[in-house]
Amino acid sequence: MTVDVETRIVSQWATIYDAVYTTDGSSDEPDFAGWRSSITGENYTEAETAEWLDGTVAEIRALRPRRVLDVGAGSGLVVRELLSTVDEYVAVDISATAVERMSRTYGSRPGTRFLVRAADEIADLGPADVVVFNSVIHHFPGVEYLRRVIDRATSVGRTVFLGDVHSLPLRDALRLCALAVRAPGPLTAGQVRGWLDNQNARERELILDPGFFVDVAAEHGLVADVRLKPGRHGTEMNLFRYDVRLRPPTDRLLDPASLRRTPWRGAVEFVPQVLTGIPHPGLLPSVRALETVRTLDPSAPVDVAGLLTEPAEGIAPADLRADVERHGLTCYCVPSTEPGRYDAVIAEGRWDGVTRTSDPAGDRPAANRPALQH
Repeated sequence: MTVDVETRIVSQWATIYDAVYTTDGSSDEPDFAGWRSSITGENYTEAETAEWLDGTVAEIRALRPRRVLDVGAGSGLVVRELLSTVDEYVAVDISATAVERMSRTYGSRPGTRFLVRAADEIADLGPADVVVFNSVIHHFPGVEYLRRVIDRATSVGRTVFLGDVHSLPLRDALRLCALAVRAPGPLTAGQVRGWLDNQNARERELILDPGFFVDVAAEHGLVADVRLKPGRHGTEMNLFRYDVRLRPPTDRLLDPASLRRTPWRGAVEFVPQVLTGIPHPGLLPSVRALETVRTLDPSAPVDVAGLLTEPAEGIAPADLRADVERHGLTCYCVPSTEPGRYDAVIAEGRWDGVTRTSDPAGDRPAANRPALQH
C-alpha cells in the first residue's frame, strides 16, 4: 500500500469522525459517540461502557505514568479520567472537531496540549512514560502503517499501550454472531461460508493476531505483555478484543516459562502455574458453531442462532481471576493459540505484568489486509 493510499484512508476516517463528533457534540462532556456493537448494531449500554472505561483506565494507571501521549484520543474519554493523576498530557486526533472539543473542555489545565495529528506524526511529541493507542489501531490503513506508528511511539515513549485490539483468530466467530442477529431466514452452510468470505473481503478495519506483537516488541528491544480485556459483560469488546503493552524488559514481568504448564481439567488448583486451554463460555459457542459450519456439506441447512445457544463449559476470565486473587495469588488471563480458550498465568507475589513468548503460529497470518474505502 502506497503512502498516498494510506493518507487517503486516514483522511476518510477523519471525515467520518468529524461528522460523528459534530452530530453528538451538544455537550462538552466526553461521550461514546459511534460506539455500537457490530454484532447487534445497537449502542452499548451505560453499564457496559462504564465497565469498559473503568477497566481501560485502571490498566493504563497500573503503568504509573506521569507523562502521557494519547494518540487517537477522540472525545476525551481517557483524558478525563487520567488528567488528575499525571503531570503532562498530550492528546492528538485526526478529527479537528474532536480536538476542538477536548481543547475547550480540558485545555485550561496546566501541562495539557491538544493537537490535530495523524498517528504517524508524533515523533516530536515526547518524551512520554506511556503512549496510549486506545481503541484506535483498527482504523489504521494496514500493518505497514501500524509498524511505522509503533516505530514513532517507541522513539518517544517508554511503554506503548494498545487497547481494544481486534482479534484475528476470532474474526469469523464474531462475524457468525452478527449473522445470527441479521440473517433474513434459513441458510445453508455454503451460504454462511460465502457470507463470511464476503464480509472478510470487505473488511475495512485492521485485525491482528496476538503473536504479531511479540515480534514487533523484540524489534524495539521491548517485550509484549498481551492480556484479555478485564470486563465481565459479554460484549464484543470483552470477548473479541485484547490489550497489548509493549514495555521494557526491566519492568518486573512474570515469565510464564518459569512456571509449570497444566492443561485445564475442569477445575482450578490455586497454586503457581500456567493453566492452559481454559474454555471461555462466552466464546466457545461461536467457535464451535463456526467449526460446524466449516465441516458441513454446502447444501446442508444451518440454524446459526440455534448453534450459538448451545451451552458451553468453562469459566469466564474475570471470574477465574477473582477466584485466584481471593487465594492471595496474582493471575493474568492471556489469549490462547486455541480459539475459544485462554490461558491463565498464576503466581505468587506482585508483578508489573506478564511476558508473551513467540506463538507457534505456523502459517497463521499476523494481520488481515483492510479493504480500501471508496
